[in-house]
Amino acid sequence: MHTPQSDKILLVGNPNVGKSVIFTFLTGRYAVASNYPGTTVEVSFGQATFNRSIEVIDTPGVNSLFPRSEDEKVTRDILLRSDRATVVQVADAKNLFRALLLTTQLAELGCPMVLVLNMMDEARQRGITINVKALSERLGIEVIPTVAVEKRGLTRLVSAIASRNAKVPRIRVEYPKPLLDAVRSVEDVLGGPSESETFGILSLLAGDGEVLGMRIGDMGDRIDELAQLLESRERRLPNRYPYYIASGRKALVEDIMRRTSHRSEDPFLRRRGDIRRYLPTIVLGAIIVLLYLVAGLEPLEGIGLHPTLLVLIAMVFGVTVTGIERTNRITLHPVYGAFILIVVLYLIYMLVGVFAAGTIVDVIESNLFGKLIIPALDRLLPPGMFRDFLTGEFGLVSVGLNYSISIVLPIVTVFFIVFGVLEDTGYFPRLTVLTNRFFRMVGVSGKATLPIVLGFGCVTMATLASRILETRKERIIVVTLLALAVPCSAQLGVILALLSAISIPAVLLIGLVVLIEFVLAGIVLSRLLKGAASDFIIELPPLRTPRPGNIWLKTAARVRWFLREALPFFLLATALLFVLDASGGMSIVHRAVEPVVGRVLGLPLETAAVFIVGFFRRDYGAAGLYKLWENGLLAGNQVVVALVVMSLFLPCLATLIVMIKELGARYAFTILLFVMLVSVLTGGLLNLILRVTGVQL
Repeated sequence: MHTPQSDKILLVGNPNVGKSVIFTFLTGRYAVASNYPGTTVEVSFGQATFNRSIEVIDTPGVNSLFPRSEDEKVTRDILLRSDRATVVQVADAKNLFRALLLTTQLAELGCPMVLVLNMMDEARQRGITINVKALSERLGIEVIPTVAVEKRGLTRLVSAIASRNAKVPRIRVEYPKPLLDAVRSVEDVLGGPSESETFGILSLLAGDGEVLGMRIGDMGDRIDELAQLLESRERRLPNRYPYYIASGRKALVEDIMRRTSHRSEDPFLRRRGDIRRYLPTIVLGAIIVLLYLVAGLEPLEGIGLHPTLLVLIAMVFGVTVTGIERTNRITLHPVYGAFILIVVLYLIYMLVGVFAAGTIVDVIESNLFGKLIIPALDRLLPPGMFRDFLTGEFGLVSVGLNYSISIVLPIVTVFFIVFGVLEDTGYFPRLTVLTNRFFRMVGVSGKATLPIVLGFGCVTMATLASRILETRKERIIVVTLLALAVPCSAQLGVILALLSAISIPAVLLIGLVVLIEFVLAGIVLSRLLKGAASDFIIELPPLRTPRPGNIWLKTAARVRWFLREALPFFLLATALLFVLDASGGMSIVHRAVEPVVGRVLGLPLETAAVFIVGFFRRDYGAAGLYKLWENGLLAGNQVVVALVVMSLFLPCLATLIVMIKELGARYAFTILLFVMLVSVLTGGLLNLILRVTGVQL
C-alpha cells in the first residue's frame, strides 16, 4: 500500500513522547499550525531541508488507530491519505510496550517507518535496558535511540530520513480463531482476501466502518450489512471482537519485549541514578542557604520569600527522597494528592501574589516610572494636550506602559516561570485524575481540568484547548466556565496582589463565591444542554525533574507573546479612555453605568472605566483595580465586591473572537450575555448581603 518515496514525513506517536521537540529540530522555526479540514484539531506543518526539501507533519498524539477521539481520527485519516509518506514513530523508551502496540497497527496499515526510542536517559535511570539491534531485527525496521531534549541521536534520524531507509515492519499478529473466522467472513463477502483491506476489516470489527469504506469505495449499504452480520456473530462469542484484537496484539508485543528489553536492578545504576536524582535538590538548597546568609531572615520575609523558600526546598527534598514512582502514586491519592495540591497553590500564591506582585512591581513602578520616566517627560514636554496624552490621568506612558510594564509584566513573567515548572514536571495531567469526580458534577469529564488549568495562563488559548473534549456539550460547558470563572494569568496575578491587601476571611469568601458560581453554572448548563459526557481516558506522562532550558524557552516565548499581543491592547484601551475623558464621554459613561456600579455594586464611579476596558484585556481591567486600590479609592468590602465581579466578568475581546470561531456567533454571544448578567447580579447580591449584615472585610 505504501512506498517510501514521498517527500513527506509524518511524526506519529503516543501523547507526551517528545514529538514536538523532534518536529522543532527538523523544521526549525518554519512551521505553521492549522485546523485539519473538517475538524477543530490543529496539526503542525513544517519544512525540513536535508538533501531535498521535505514536508514534516506533527500529528496529534494517539494511543490507537481505532479512534475514540477527534485527535485519533485525524491522525488515522492523515495516515490513510498519505500513501507514500514516511512515518517516524516516536516512542517513550520507558513505555515500550505501549509504543509497540501502536507499531503493530502501523504495520497492519502498511506504513514504511522508522522507530525513534526517545527518553533513553530516563529509561536507563529506571534500570530499563533495550537491545536496540535485536529490536530492529525483530521489527525489520531501523530503530534509533534518542534523547530529543539534548539533541542526542537526532542526527542519525536525519540520516535515516535523507537516505530513505523506512520500511514496513515485518511483524504479523496471530489473532485468535474467533477473530480470524470473522475476518474471513468479511473477505468472502468482498470477493476474496486482500491484504490492503485487512486494517479496514479490523476497524469494522472494532466498530468503525469508515476505513473499509475508504478502501473499497462507495459501498455504504454493503458495509452496513456487514456490520449487522458481524454483530450477530459477536453475540454468540464469549468476548467482543475488540478483546480478541487487543489480546492478539498484546501477545505479539509481549514476545518482542521478552526478547529485546529487560529491567535491571544493577546497584551501580541505582547509585548513579540516586546521585543524579539528588543533584537538583542539592543545587536548589545551596542557592536558598546562600540567600538567607546574604539577605537575612527579615528582608526575605518582607519580600514574600520567607517561609516560601523553606516550603519549596522541603517539598523538593520530600519528592527526591520519596522517589518518582512513589511520588506519582501519592499525587494521585485522594487525600495526599489534595495536600500536595494545597502546598503547590500556596507556593504559587507566595511567589506570584506576594513576591512578584508586591516586591517586583513596587521596585519597577516606583523607581523606573515614578522617579525616572514620567518626571523626565513632564520636564521635557510643555503643558498641554500632548503631555496629558502621554503622562496625564489616562496617558499612554503613565497608564498604558506603566500598567503593562511595571504591574502586569513582572507578575505574568513569574507566573509563566511557575507555570512552566508545573508543565515540565508532568504534574498538570495528574490534576485530571484528582478532579474527575468534581467535574462529573458539572457534566464533563476530568479532561476538562487541562483547559481549565490552562485558562489560568490564558483563557483564549484554553478555549482552543477545549478541543480535547470529545462532545460538543462538554466544549460549550467548559468554554462558558472559562469565560465566567477562570481568570487568566495576568488577571490572576493582579488579583493575587489585591488579595494580599485584605483579610483571610475575605479571601476565602471570594474563593467560595467564585467556586459556587462555577459549580452552579456547570450544573445548570449540563441539565439544559443535550448529550452525555464522554468516557474519562487520559495518558499520564511520567513525573520528571524540570529542565531549566525548557522553562526558559517556554517563559521567553510566552513573555514575547504577551508583549506582542497584550501591549497594543493596553495602549489602545488607554487611548480610548483618554478620548472619552477629553471629549466628555467619560462622564456620559459614568452616568449610564452609575446605577449599576454605584448603587448595585457599591463601587466608586472610576471602576466603570476599569470594567469597560477590561473587555479589551481582562488583565488591563485587573491592573486598573490594583491602581484604584493603591490610590485609596477601593477599600474593605469594595475590594471584595470588585474582585468577585472582575473574576466573573466578561471574557476579553480575543477570547470572544476565538469563541465565535470555535462555537459559532450564536453560542458565543449567548455566553457573553450570560457571563455579564451573572457577574453583575452576583456582585450586587454580595454587596447587598454585606450591607444588610454589617460585615466589614
